Amino acid sequence: MNDLIVGIDLGTTNSELAIIQDGQPRVIQVNGSPIMPSCVGLDPSGKLIVGQTAKNQLVAAPESTILSIKRRMGETIKVPLGDKQFSPEEISSFILHELKLAGERELGQPISKAVITVPAFFNERQRKATQVAGELAGLEVVRILNEPTAAALAYGASQTVDETMLVYDLGGGTFDVSVVVVEQSVVEVKASHGDTHLGGDDFDQVLVDFAVRDFQQRHKVDLSLDTKTLRRLKVVLEHAKCRLSDEPYINVREEYIDSQHHLELEIMRDDYEHLILGLLEKTLDCVHKSMEDAKLLPNQIDKVMLVGGATRTPVVRRLLQERMGLDPRFEINPDLIVAMGAAIQAGIIAGQKHHSILVDITPHTFSTSCLSSSHGDWPQVICAPIIPRNTPLPTSKSELFATHYDNQSEVVVEAYQGEGLLPDQNVLIGDFRVEGLAKVPAGNPIVVNFALDLNGMLKVTATEKSTGLAKTVTMDIRSKNVLDLEQARRNVAALTGEPSPATPASNASSNTTADPAQAEAVLATAKNLRQRGEALLAKNISAEDANEIRSLIHQSTESIKNRTWDALAISNQALSDLLFYLED
Repeated sequence: MNDLIVGIDLGTTNSELAIIQDGQPRVIQVNGSPIMPSCVGLDPSGKLIVGQTAKNQLVAAPESTILSIKRRMGETIKVPLGDKQFSPEEISSFILHELKLAGERELGQPISKAVITVPAFFNERQRKATQVAGELAGLEVVRILNEPTAAALAYGASQTVDETMLVYDLGGGTFDVSVVVVEQSVVEVKASHGDTHLGGDDFDQVLVDFAVRDFQQRHKVDLSLDTKTLRRLKVVLEHAKCRLSDEPYINVREEYIDSQHHLELEIMRDDYEHLILGLLEKTLDCVHKSMEDAKLLPNQIDKVMLVGGATRTPVVRRLLQERMGLDPRFEINPDLIVAMGAAIQAGIIAGQKHHSILVDITPHTFSTSCLSSSHGDWPQVICAPIIPRNTPLPTSKSELFATHYDNQSEVVVEAYQGEGLLPDQNVLIGDFRVEGLAKVPAGNPIVVNFALDLNGMLKVTATEKSTGLAKTVTMDIRSKNVLDLEQARRNVAALTGEPSPATPASNASSNTTADPAQAEAVLATAKNLRQRGEALLAKNISAEDANEIRSLIHQSTESIKNRTWDALAISNQALSDLLFYLED
């Protein structure tokens, strides 16, 4: 029997879960609806609420409600929820956990694996944050899939003719566009572009700003000074925005928007479309860039497919029709198509027969820093591309670099993501040091290899060509993140009422009743690591590295004293990783 792997669209505004059933994607109902608001809250008793129930209290309890957390993914921040603080990964895990529960209720079986979609233009940090959120929700994330790619899979699943499509994905918080070729059941992404901070939320904000200006002109009162009033305005005007997709104008009335006045506002669709025109032009710039990357002209596109709820705005279809010469199409519900595509990919991974084959790309360039003498008399640090954007995945590419001065004994290898020439124009993914190079004149060749997997996760290898000395590091953003994963698991477990997915249900924090063989193994490992660490402390290593070794040895000692074997295993892993780098 094939594994059950679900597809999840973790959206800014709404989220969905889908499976493959009888060969077709099926979206699971959550409390009677296929669409669940990506909203998290605490009710007056402090109980976690997710979805429509949480959104219903958005105006009444804004301090206990969080919406659009997807826009903060990858940031090392905490957001307030009632009297508590949570990371974006933790908040997203609550959404994923609610979807997981809904699926389990509907299907009558546990769900432990998922394909989760992300915007194509999400960077490495944002992708890793999404993967962590899945883990915190008790899901093994078997694949991170780009949203327009998922939509293309769903569109291409029923195609019997070869065609080139432009997938225009305008959601609640992000925008993506992909050029996709479907040929003999192979769905190949040729190019992607996008903006991770452009979507329906911005259209809502435009209307809020419009209403605030109008109210201030009428009543000399600035509504923007009160957070609760702004939340109330956003809810009212989001509903108004949706109505404008079908009506030429609407009248908005909200009683006592402040202590003395009602909000009375007429909004014409033409005026609204004029207000958001600048934002839509940004999406069209992305369309042009993706087509340039794919080396295609508008007349070479067979279909323009619309994805995301914000594409229901009539001006979107009109602008695309004018620029592309094609009438954009809604062949599948734009709110559900991404989840359906994720389910198709999940089914393929689970071994279910499907005629579609997916060839995805990386929408970002991956580069390493190096010195360049071509920018004047003084060498300048620049980013040298190794994997260009729009390269098919998975991929492995290498470039040759060289030491800068005689007898150079070490190099620092940095990995960046982005299109900028200079390091500070890109996102630093990670770095590591290669020590013990041969003492030879400047120009010692160093081969740097980047290997990028289907999830967009990067492995970097640096090799001294003459000796074969090499170091390989898988860039894990969690090591650069302030998120304490074990604490995050405890935070999630405390609110969801379920055991932490990483530890046993009974007394997982102490784990004093572990299997004797397990305790013996981690103790033996700890002893060996301590000996290696103390040997390094006797050598000439940096003060920073020495302090980190002492700290980890102290953590191990405390874990042994308290007989907390899971904590000891975590300390062992951290110390092992550090020693691996320092002992080369």
